[in-house]
Amino acid sequence: MPPQSLPDPVPMIGYIRVSTAREEMISPELQEAAIRDWARRNDRRIVRVVSDLDKTGRNFKRRVQEAITAVRDGDAREIGVWKFSRFGRQRLGWAVHLDMVESAGGQLISATEEVDARTAAGRFTRGMLAEVAAFESDRASEQWKETIAYRTERGLPGTGGPRWGYVRKGRIPIPGETGLYRTDPGDPLGERYEPDPDLEAAYRSLYERFVAGEAGPTLVTWLNHHGFTTVRGTVWSVNTFYAVLDAGFAAGYLREHKRDCQCKHAPRCPNVIYRKGAHKAIISEDLWQRYLARRRERRKVHVRARTPRYPLSGLMQCGGCRWRMTTISKTGGGRAYAYRCARYGEVPECTRAYAVRARAEAAVLEQLAVWAKQIEQAAANLAPTLVAAPPRIGVDTERLKREIAHLDRALVRLKRLRALDEDDDPQAQREYLAARDELRAERAELEGHIDRAEAEKPPPSREDFGPAISGLLGEWEVLTPGEKQTLLKDVIRCIRVHRTGERTPSRLEIIPVWAEGA
Repeated sequence: MPPQSLPDPVPMIGYIRVSTAREEMISPELQEAAIRDWARRNDRRIVRVVSDLDKTGRNFKRRVQEAITAVRDGDAREIGVWKFSRFGRQRLGWAVHLDMVESAGGQLISATEEVDARTAAGRFTRGMLAEVAAFESDRASEQWKETIAYRTERGLPGTGGPRWGYVRKGRIPIPGETGLYRTDPGDPLGERYEPDPDLEAAYRSLYERFVAGEAGPTLVTWLNHHGFTTVRGTVWSVNTFYAVLDAGFAAGYLREHKRDCQCKHAPRCPNVIYRKGAHKAIISEDLWQRYLARRRERRKVHVRARTPRYPLSGLMQCGGCRWRMTTISKTGGGRAYAYRCARYGEVPECTRAYAVRARAEAAVLEQLAVWAKQIEQAAANLAPTLVAAPPRIGVDTERLKREIAHLDRALVRLKRLRALDEDDDPQAQREYLAARDELRAERAELEGHIDRAEAEKPPPSREDFGPAISGLLGEWEVLTPGEKQTLLKDVIRCIRVHRTGERTPSRLEIIPVWAEGA
């Protein structure tokens, strides 16, 4: 009888996942060794090993998709894991992705859990192991939430990680563990964050320059060119820059996703609150509020206009349909030649507004010079008739805002004391509610004073903008386009372009912010 040839080994993809580098018992090397040993004993051929290091099993946004794709493409017939929990710990994701593998004719194999998924009992056992993995994940998640809540109540960051611009003190590494720390018994002050003297000035300048008009990408370039790195030692990106500044840590706050929010995208969810932290603030409360206001304003601006290349971007407006105007170039690229209505004849009201960029900027500078001359003349005419007037005693709104911030901190402390009090005495509860209501009433009264004071402020007049106009004219040649645009928006409400004919220059109507009914 001729000898019969042995069947070819079954091709298998080895998949490895570790949540953290400290899990020595399931390190990548141990997982791969177990998978290869099982494959050798069961006539399997490892065609490729796919690794997900420091990845959670609570979602499937991982390289495990590469292993599933390999099965669907016929490159392998099985996916081998150290344990079923390495494939994933999320119930719905587990079921969906396992079905994708089996629908393609593949199988999920565990090297350390002897389960024959071809039988009903085997599939039941595999399902129970998956449910245990999901239960362990949920239990760990609940413990993390309790830990984070405990830390934030003490005014500390929930995760305890490093913060840019600050030095973490009072914690020391645990011997033999990577990335794990414990409280330093030799430090009586305990865990805390103190401003880094080498980064404090740079950190404050980022907020000041952003509020002054510089764009985020410009500041990111400045950070990278001057050798500043993130807490991970990597270069800055725009997303990292805004994440650090939006956190409010430099203002003394802890940014927290609301615990009752059920969304799945916490980093991008706007449903957040700011708690007062125990660390020292680097920037003032006023600068922090101005930063938040500019961030809200910037979100309304089109992405391409957030880093303007031209000072009049965002100010030009069609005189007919009142639509915004965009820049165009002669060749479709490079420097812009002119502004044109973005709807350019698409609606009957549009007059096909068009203005050469250089002429528009020259017209704006000419108008600024006229306003500056008129303001100087008005001041000269009023000077001889000025008489000493009694000083007007107004409401110090800045002082009231500081008092409101003080009341907010008192409310936080009161809430913290109540949360730490384990006594359910009804009298203590009534005292807490009375103190809380008193602080809230005092805060509401101060807010009312501020609202009335701001409502009584006289509307701005042309003379109030004299310094801004003089600064623009004097520093025009050295200002960046973004700085010019920010200063121009303080003086000019909009620039309406009226088309007077096909071959005649358009007429520019420059409307100042002090104009009424424009």
